[in-house]
Amino acid sequence: MEWLELDPAKDGLPEARLVLHYAVQLVAAVGQSLGEKAPDDSQQSLSLGAGAWLGMPIADGALRAGLDPGQLALRLCDGAGAPLAAFPLAGHTMAEGLAFLSAELAGRTRPASTLALPQHPADFPHHPLADGAPFPAADDHGARTELAHLFADTQALLEDQAPLRLWPHHFDLACSVQLGAISLGMGVSPGEGVSGRPYWYATPWPRPPLDRLPPLAGVGTWHLEGWMGAELPLERLADGAAAQRNQLVAFFQSVRGLGSV
Repeated sequence: MEWLELDPAKDGLPEARLVLHYAVQLVAAVGQSLGEKAPDDSQQSLSLGAGAWLGMPIADGALRAGLDPGQLALRLCDGAGAPLAAFPLAGHTMAEGLAFLSAELAGRTRPASTLALPQHPADFPHHPLADGAPFPAADDHGARTELAHLFADTQALLEDQAPLRLWPHHFDLACSVQLGAISLGMGVSPGEGVSGRPYWYATPWPRPPLDRLPPLAGVGTWHLEGWMGAELPLERLADGAAAQRNQLVAFFQSVRGLGSV
């Protein structure tokens, strides 16, 4: 897949992230309510498809919910991800989005579908959407599309190492690989908190000794407060598609030096 050049100084990313974080909960509600339960709660997770983020299949694989992040539109899709029905979220509330999915599923599943949003962790960010505000129509800076590109680029970069999932609780796209005795989670977060911005990360478990952490390429650094891992914030990304991809490749390859620790 061709690398989609990212803008390290793009405006509007924190608000776009919060809006998409809430929209993703609607897709996760279908997998959580109707999917087969998994020990890691992956029934709530999503994958990146062509033009949409797709929830886990339900109804014996015949149906799945989805979200078009750029258009901010819910979808009900067949098992292959082809859209069957769509619902633009702009101007509508979380409850109305859930009602759309419930109504569409009710005509296609038996018994009638009852949907409930996933339970949120204590650190789930608050937004007026949680209080019944409608989804915004405007995306003046193209920030939602930029975040879609962020996820698509990261999947193209890491998908040959392990399958990636989009996790609704913390809204990150991640995979896990085994490096000897170390399990390494790798992926991208579109940011945290009210003003946080995107960063790529790699978190090892168990935590290796601090004096044996390998040097990081691509201007990555080791994050040691709160959580331990390698990080590369979007703000440090080079200009130009080829340079950006090469920088991220070097970063993740250098983290894999943990396998020799």
